Amino acid sequence: MTALRHNAQQGKWLRLWLTVSFAVMFTGPFLFHSRVALLNVVDVLFFVPSLTLLTRALVSGDRQLLLDPWLVPLYAFLGWTLLTMGWAEDVNSSRTVRAVVQIVILVGMLRWLHLYYRHTLKLALANGAMTAMVVLAVIMVSYFTIQPLDSPLFSQPASLIFNLPQPGPLISTMALVAPTFILLAQALEEGLTPKGARRGAGALVGFTFLVAVQLHTGLMLLVMALGWVLLRHGQRLLAALAGAVALYMALDFEVLRQAQLYFSHPLFGNGFSQEGGDSLLEGIPGGLRVLPHPNNVLLAVLHSTGLVGVLLFLAAWAVPAWNLPDNDQKHREGAVFLVSVLPGLLTMLSAGAYTLVPFHPSWMCLWFPLALMLASLSTRESRPALKQG
Repeated sequence: MTALRHNAQQGKWLRLWLTVSFAVMFTGPFLFHSRVALLNVVDVLFFVPSLTLLTRALVSGDRQLLLDPWLVPLYAFLGWTLLTMGWAEDVNSSRTVRAVVQIVILVGMLRWLHLYYRHTLKLALANGAMTAMVVLAVIMVSYFTIQPLDSPLFSQPASLIFNLPQPGPLISTMALVAPTFILLAQALEEGLTPKGARRGAGALVGFTFLVAVQLHTGLMLLVMALGWVLLRHGQRLLAALAGAVALYMALDFEVLRQAQLYFSHPLFGNGFSQEGGDSLLEGIPGGLRVLPHPNNVLLAVLHSTGLVGVLLFLAAWAVPAWNLPDNDQKHREGAVFLVSVLPGLLTMLSAGAYTLVPFHPSWMCLWFPLALMLASLSTRESRPALKQG
């Protein structure tokens, strides 16, 4: 017997809970002035209930949720990162362990939801993302009634309506990748229907916000969106060209010219120190040296965990991506679970920080897209299909 067998009433409660949880995750940086407050709310709202449900599922026999072969590279990367703290400076082990536990819970919970309540999960993702777009629309109207339209969003201090926080370009960009692209995928899936139009309008708000807050990265993400649309219409060559253009736009060549700064211990790295968004630490004889954060996830991982960590980091994405189904129909049905993977990774190459910290806006570029992709692999072909919520 599997855990938490489906019933209609349970599906309704799950949809409500997930909608609220995703809405808070997607809008948190724009509603909470304190990251600690956001983290505590998300813990109580999502991670503690998810841990309870996931534990019940595992005890009832659904061990595949956390023991699937496609999860091995992720576990290896997380384990290696924890191990490197043994030779790191200024370690915050409790913070990093908390992040690892939350990532595992997120992956397991989304896999369980995809297995038994895929339709409920898709609707909750869309509803949470639409909630975020309403908040973004309010912020843009509030900001640009005070500042000129040619002023980048959050570039100047402004007293926003309801005293909403101004998280800045880096945090805002990372936070919006997943919800914006989720709405794009669902708008294409729904087509020319009222529901598709609403989600398309929501995606448009998200892309407008991304361009307004950080022009270069916003345009890169627009090119990625164009590539996704072309891919969905069978234009593989043009989609690949769009992806190549987006990759070129994502690379900061000034940072790459200074890449040797992050190769001081290329094999095993400097160890995973307490991670900040503006700097990395390097141990030197007699003290520490502070390096500017490259805002490039691969250089940050290389600096902290070495080439070993980089290879495990890449494998965590490449292994599940390699095993995605080839059937076009399955790709179309699962678009919402895959659409934010490449945009998220490219964003972390150009405007990304905070690789492994407890729940943070950077998760919408890294861990949330990865968890959704891993969820799309949680299928049970040998068992009768269960009615979805």
